[in-house]
Amino acid sequence: MSVVGFDVGNESCVVAVARQRGIDVVLNDESKRETPAIVCFGDKQRFLGTAGAATSMMNPKNTISQVKRLIGRQFSDPELQRDLNHCHFW
Repeated sequence: MSVVGFDVGNESCVVAVARQRGIDVVLNDESKRETPAIVCFGDKQRFLGTAGAATSMMNPKNTISQVKRLIGRQFSDPELQRDLNHCHFW
C-alpha cells in the first residue's frame, strides 16, 4: 500500500509518496519537485501552479496566493482583516 503526503506551504506545495522502498517526491509538469501555491482565475479557466504564477502579473485581482496563513482563522480575526487589506484578490 502507498501513502501520499501533501506539504502545502505559503510559497509552494510538494507531493510525496511513501512506498516500501522509500519516499518519492512527485514531479510536476515542469519536472520540478515544488509547485507554486498560486491559483489565478481567468474568464473561462483556472491557472494553477507555474501557470498561475505566470498569469498572476496580468490578472492580480483574480489571483490567490499565500493562503496557508489564512487557513483555520476566524474571518472576524483583526489580524486576518489586516492581511486581507493587502490581498489583491479581496
